[in-house]
Amino acid sequence: EEVRDAGLYHDIWQAFAVLLPVRSVGVMGDKRTYAYPIVLRCVGSEDGMTADWSRLPYDLMERISNR
Repeated sequence: EEVRDAGLYHDIWQAFAVLLPVRSVGVMGDKRTYAYPIVLRCVGSEDGMTADWSRLPYDLMERISNR
């Protein structure tokens, strides 16, 4: 949704989210939190045979990370 809103939908060959089976520690307020991280994988390809990671703008990654 955010990739489409940023106008990058047709520039990225594949994009998907992966829920990792490990817990990560973070901070909310004054307390530690333990949650499962989600990794966003975005790749570009010309022919579907080789791929390279897509360079996403920082403002897009910021919007995605705050969801």
